[in-house]
Amino acid sequence: MKNHPLLVSVLLFCAWALLSNTRNPNNPPVSRTGAPGETTCQTTGCHSGGTFEGVVSISGVPDTVVMNQNYTVTLTNTSNAVRAGFQLTCLDSLNTYKGTLTNGTGTSIGTNNSNGRKYIRQSSPKLLNSGSASWTFTWKAPASAAGNTCKFYFVSLCANNNGEKEGDNALASTKTVVLAQPTSSVDHIEEARSWVTVQHFSPSNTLNVRLLNANKGQIAVFDLNGRLMMESALTSDSQVSTAELTAGIYVARIRAAGRTTTYKFVR
Repeated sequence: MKNHPLLVSVLLFCAWALLSNTRNPNNPPVSRTGAPGETTCQTTGCHSGGTFEGVVSISGVPDTVVMNQNYTVTLTNTSNAVRAGFQLTCLDSLNTYKGTLTNGTGTSIGTNNSNGRKYIRQSSPKLLNSGSASWTFTWKAPASAAGNTCKFYFVSLCANNNGEKEGDNALASTKTVVLAQPTSSVDHIEEARSWVTVQHFSPSNTLNVRLLNANKGQIAVFDLNGRLMMESALTSDSQVSTAELTAGIYVARIRAAGRTTTYKFVR
């Protein structure tokens, strides 16, 4: 039997065309979260033409996270799509990957070797049930991050489940969290000096400042960029409200009787 190079070439081309026009929903390519320098599977032209509406969101991560602590994250696609997949990464203010992602059921980890970013994504897509589909996995907060913030970038594909690339569209969102140092197990932190004690009560958002050798003083609160956020006069025993501050890490500067000290706290 003779070989027919032309026939073989035609068959190979047809196979390639079929595969290239059929969506492979398992373990999709990385760098599709819409993060800086990235696109989504829709803007790359991989998927297009869809008009599904909805939102993609994550839960299980508070606005302030503690360094080196594990968080159980659930990503949910709530939409009128038929089938969905997702991809997520986490970057600091310098767009460097931060934290540690660990697989859950139906997920896998991928890496962009050019910039070291890691991604968690579906290892297989899910059909929406009553208008939603979700995946759960673990993210461990880093020990440090530029700007003391971490920003999650995540995308979920809304698909019509016809096995093709047409008729699908992506939903994208972000969430920024503040990175905080671990604290003691009690609901306040106390810092003692020979002339002042400071207590931060997080439930009531108050700083209790007691001047041990003076009847008056001053407190000023700064954010981590050095901006003055609030200031107040102190008596020998003062309660300073921090309720007007947004969530984040702050530094309180306390002055009295010619002395100065600073105290870091998390709002």
